[in-house]
Amino acid sequence: MPDKKENRRDLNEGLDYVKELPGFEKGHPHYFKEEMIDHLLEVCLQLAGEIWVNRDRQTVTEHLLATKGKVTPGMIEEFKPDSEMKQEMRDARLLFSQRIFGSLYANLDDPGDSGFLSAVLKEED
Repeated sequence: MPDKKENRRDLNEGLDYVKELPGFEKGHPHYFKEEMIDHLLEVCLQLAGEIWVNRDRQTVTEHLLATKGKVTPGMIEEFKPDSEMKQEMRDARLLFSQRIFGSLYANLDDPGDSGFLSAVLKEED
């Protein structure tokens, strides 16, 4: 039976090309031709994350008020949804993500239009 090191080596085999991809350099992710696009995308991701956390907490707050008649910060932090509510929250998160980030891919006949693929695929001179 192969050991963990051998399995890791197998998984990484043939992946040296990723070092040439935009964004590989640790601490300096850069994916698009214009670095400002990377910064704007980071802002959008951070804002979406904050909005989702607030929406999630609001859902929990409403549930606690409806079922317990009161809510405290501790109750929100300790809350564990049942399987049905967990699935509802997953579905809501998926719809939220599609609504927010779907526009990143809309109307792109060629993903290279974004500048990402053209940066990945080095053009020959």
